[in-house]
Amino acid sequence: MARDLTVSRVTPSARSSTWLHRLTGDINGTLMTVAIVAALLFVLLSVLVVMHPAPFFFDRPIEVAVQSVNAGPFDWFNAFVSAFSGFVGIGVGAGVIAITFLFRRRATLLVAFSAIYAAIYNIVNIIVSRPRPTGVAHTTSKLIGYSYPSGHVGFFVWLSVLAMVLLARRLPRPLYVACWCLAVVLVAAAALSRIYVGAHWPSDVVGGLLVGVAWTCSSLSLGRLTRPAFARARPEAT
Repeated sequence: MARDLTVSRVTPSARSSTWLHRLTGDINGTLMTVAIVAALLFVLLSVLVVMHPAPFFFDRPIEVAVQSVNAGPFDWFNAFVSAFSGFVGIGVGAGVIAITFLFRRRATLLVAFSAIYAAIYNIVNIIVSRPRPTGVAHTTSKLIGYSYPSGHVGFFVWLSVLAMVLLARRLPRPLYVACWCLAVVLVAAAALSRIYVGAHWPSDVVGGLLVGVAWTCSSLSLGRLTRPAFARARPEAT
């Protein structure tokens, strides 16, 4: 008796899709959309800076306005933000990864992968080579690297978002929302601080914000990274 045999053929597109899913896991569409939009804006801004390395029409007026404020009571905060320059920032980033490995080992890959934003920042910083601000009340000398984009702003975006999703996500909702508001205030304050001390033009801090948001959101959109990071540890059998 003849038997019907069903032969399943895997098309190249299906095979490619399967390979991609194995690599990324489930993708959070909302976070990936935010990442793509931020990345496109960052590329556009970077091209504009390459074409016009001088400050944009809005940079100097905003810089002057920010520096005209008496920020004396916040000198400690400016010093705190500025302290993350160069090898100190690299050391802190490496320390965050090491601490994650010790106490939240399953989240180590997520933290390490999201930290790649720093490599993107450094590559763009060297390629664009935008000069630091001059001709304003406050300028900062002896800084490593160039002005665009702001590595400090990208760093605080990365650190704040990871703190929220890894440490605060199981807090009661009102407290969780309050922590997110505090994180936003911290990033905004760090951006204003970099403008106030004359380390960056406003467009530089926008670039740092965009690269930090783009890569951090893309990292959080990948289920291959987030599923182990957010999984609860199984209780040991007794």
